[in-house]
Amino acid sequence: MKPILLATPWFNVYSYGLFLAIGYTIATLWIIREAVHNGMPGETIFDMLLMQLVVGVFGARLLYVSEYGIGTGPGAGFFAFERGGLTFYGAVISSFAFDILYLKWLRLPFWRVMDAVGFGLPLGIAIARIGCFLNGCCHGVECSQPWGVIFPRVGYTPVHPTQIYESIACLGLFIALQVLRRHRRAYGEVILATLGGYGVLRFCIEFWRGDNPIFAFHMTLSQVIGIALALGAAAGIAILRQRTDLLIMPSAAPVEIKPKTAHLVAPKPKSAVSDESEPKE
Repeated sequence: MKPILLATPWFNVYSYGLFLAIGYTIATLWIIREAVHNGMPGETIFDMLLMQLVVGVFGARLLYVSEYGIGTGPGAGFFAFERGGLTFYGAVISSFAFDILYLKWLRLPFWRVMDAVGFGLPLGIAIARIGCFLNGCCHGVECSQPWGVIFPRVGYTPVHPTQIYESIACLGLFIALQVLRRHRRAYGEVILATLGGYGVLRFCIEFWRGDNPIFAFHMTLSQVIGIALALGAAAGIAILRQRTDLLIMPSAAPVEIKPKTAHLVAPKPKSAVSDESEPKE
C-alpha cells in the first residue's frame, strides 16, 4: 500500500489519481484508434472523451457520496478526489447520458462511436484498479490464502486483493472483445457486451468485496446494477440485430429466393403476301 508515490514540498503525486489518469489516457488512445479505423473523426471523439472525463468523475463522485457520505476528518469533502471515493457505475451512467446528447448534437452515429468506446473501456479499468490497490481502497474481506494482502488503513488482517481480481478480469474482457470483433453482427454489440460482461464480473467480485454495504435482496448496490446491466445488454443486443441500418454482416438465416417470372411476348409473324394478292400488270 502506497497511496503517495511522490511527496514534495509543493505537491504530492497520489497513486490513485496517477493510475486513473494513465488508464484513461491509454483507453482514450485505443478508442480514438478504433474510431478512426471506422471512419469517425478522431479530433471530435477526443473532444468528447475530454469532456466526458470531467462528467464521469463528477458522476462517479456523486454516486459514491450518495452511498457512503462525504466522510469526516481533515481534507474531507466532495472534491477530495485524492482519497479515492469514486464509484465506477456513477461514471458509466453520467458519461453515457453525456455521450447521447453530444453525439446527437453533432449528428454522429451513436452506436458506432460507442463501440469504439467499448473496445477501450476495459483496458482503462484494468490499469486504474492498480491505483486502487496502491491506495488501499476497494479492498476485499478477510483472506486466508497466501495472496492475502494487508492494508494498514483497513487493519492488519490479510484481505482479498479484489482490486487485482478486477484488473485481471477486465484484462480478460478486453481480450475477449478482440475475439468478438470477428463475430459481431451489428453496431452497438461491443459496448453492450462490455457493459454486460463487466456487470457479470463485478457481480461475482462483489462477493469478496469488504467495503460495500448490503443494498437490497442481500446484494450490494454494485451487484444490483451489475445484474441490470447484464440483462439490459443481452436484450439490447437482440434488439440491435433486428435493425437493418445497424447490421455489419448479413444474417446467417436461410433466405428463400423466388425466381422472377419472365413474361415473354411472342413476336407477331410477318404477314405473308400471296402471289395472288400482288398487283397484276
